[in-house]
Amino acid sequence: MGSNQISAVGGSPPPLTREHRIVVGIDGSGPSKAALRWAVGQAVLTGAAVHAVAAWEYPSLYGWFAPMVDDGFERTARRTLSAEINEILGPDRPVEVRESLVLGHAAEVLLEAAAGADLLVLGSRGRGTFARTLLGSVSTRCAVHGACPVVIVRADGTVAAPPPVAAGGEGVEQSAPGAVRTKDWQLSLHVVEDEDTTRVHAVLNADGDVLHSDARSRRNPRDAPAPAVGDEFAVGRALVDLGHQLLRSGVHGATGPTEE
Repeated sequence: MGSNQISAVGGSPPPLTREHRIVVGIDGSGPSKAALRWAVGQAVLTGAAVHAVAAWEYPSLYGWFAPMVDDGFERTARRTLSAEINEILGPDRPVEVRESLVLGHAAEVLLEAAAGADLLVLGSRGRGTFARTLLGSVSTRCAVHGACPVVIVRADGTVAAPPPVAAGGEGVEQSAPGAVRTKDWQLSLHVVEDEDTTRVHAVLNADGDVLHSDARSRRNPRDAPAPAVGDEFAVGRALVDLGHQLLRSGVHGATGPTEE
């Protein structure tokens, strides 16, 4: 066996190089475009590829029983993704850019896409206080559960501080620098079973805002007695009514924008 063959077998293999990749969330908003610009600039400096990811979902309330047959939501999301990339980068792209459109919740989609990435870049979005509390913060979830550093970019191109993370690993809301706020909402259910009728009075104390709901269910005389089923129907109707009241309150109260 010649010396060249010995060298080929016994020599060290070439080192494996990890791909450098920056994931950026795309939604067509001003902060999203600023985040894409920032990600491209960082990719030029570091030699990384940019992975532009857009998540899309069907509306949460499309109708109680209506079948989901309209695929226009996906087409709109795809146009938004392509249009934003073309607007920001133009035809001469300074870095490699990959595009992904995924059905799912934005935070879950971005966390999965960012696995193994160098950075996850997000745009901060304005949203009413109540809506932000109800829907949760995408940036907070990504900062808490992300496997890579998360950069949040404002619409003016400046980088925002990441959402605060509590010692236990959960994201928290901040009312002032260094101050952590927690809230307990108290729900009380009073259930009365009166022969074939079940009545429920529900009271929700939402941080001092008290909401009431009354609901009932009645057994069909042809059905066998089942008090537990009557309780479930009556309580469920009361909770649905409370939910509608909260959503109406949110529509009226979500006027102060907060960063997400």
